Amino acid sequence: MTDGTFGTRNERLAPLTSLRIGGPADFFVRVTSLDDLKGAVRVARRHELPTFILGRGTNVLVADRGIRGVVLENAWSETEVEGVTINASSGTPLAHVAAVAARSGILGLEWLATIPGTVGGAVHGNAGAFGSDTAEALVDAVLMDLDGETWTVARDELGFAYRTSALQGTPTVVVRARLRGRPGERREAVARIKEMVNERAAKQPLAQPNTGSIFRNPVGEHAGRLIDAAGLKGARIGGAMVSERHANFIVNTTGMATAADVRALIDRCQTVVQERFGTLLVPEVEFVGEW
Repeated sequence: MTDGTFGTRNERLAPLTSLRIGGPADFFVRVTSLDDLKGAVRVARRHELPTFILGRGTNVLVADRGIRGVVLENAWSETEVEGVTINASSGTPLAHVAAVAARSGILGLEWLATIPGTVGGAVHGNAGAFGSDTAEALVDAVLMDLDGETWTVARDELGFAYRTSALQGTPTVVVRARLRGRPGERREAVARIKEMVNERAAKQPLAQPNTGSIFRNPVGEHAGRLIDAAGLKGARIGGAMVSERHANFIVNTTGMATAADVRALIDRCQTVVQERFGTLLVPEVEFVGEW
């Protein structure tokens, strides 16, 4: 990769997001190694181009007008087992981390198999499921700035809270993370993964394009229950619909929904739930790009 051949131009991002929605990136680069990642970030910085890191395109709503600057698709997947700890690169799918842990007889990381994201995204947004979250499992993480300089931070330095971290809204890039489980039996871990995956499949609209949970759960409550109680299950705007299976999911029913459709439906859910129950739902999905 050189300055003169910096990725591809006007790459459509919709096929790279789980919602199958999103306009083009000015420049698009797919990275598969640490050297690729550092090199792309440095070139973007040299040309004063804003940089957005895309993992597996979950938990994001990319604007119809796309993303200005450089989008780096992080496909750098690598794991190493260290006792009961998995040291994983930021582009590693969480399901792969769960599988590696299970094969190694490490318990406590099975829930990762139910989240269709990457290690970097999990650290960035404190992803969680089944009563566990990234903050609980994380030992430390290697971060990088836009000059390609790296440093290691402990879990307590990342400002974790429910489905968020101090990294959100910053240009800091997650490079690697170490996630710790506990000793156990491979058979038990594999069985637990199957149980969790089956439970997810039974409750969530996984067959339709979606971006995971749209809203964070309010304290002591479930966003999906409030949306359902407000009579919004099945509500539509354009090609976007509140899932009839799980009301905290918005699905792209026709494959032709726009980001504007989804955002308008998010706004409607917030307005109606607040009017009915006095609770303001806070989006878990991140709005990215040129709105």
